[in-house]
Amino acid sequence: MHNDENEEHWTDHAICRGADPDLFFPIGYSAEVLREQMDAAKAVCANCPVKAECLAWALRVGEPDGIWGGTTPEERRYLRRTADAPARRRLPVIVVRGDASESEHASAA
Repeated sequence: MHNDENEEHWTDHAICRGADPDLFFPIGYSAEVLREQMDAAKAVCANCPVKAECLAWALRVGEPDGIWGGTTPEERRYLRRTADAPARRRLPVIVVRGDASESEHASAA
């Protein structure tokens, strides 16, 4: 794909463009003051016209820090895990010697 210098990019339309980056990169996500900062950043994202593109980018590159597309790093890890997780299937039951009761051993012999 040809990437022209004049071609627009989703980041050109991000409403966080020009905002204080510290708002989107709290030093933690659990302390009350940091939760307030995270909520403020997410409020900016909530009104952004390129929120979906931002989140898709952060998921694709595995962005480990900051608020991207209205999500925290933990929320993105969860989204990646659930999206990439293979379909679950029941595993066969494996009986290890000593696990079964004496009557089960007797009937198996």
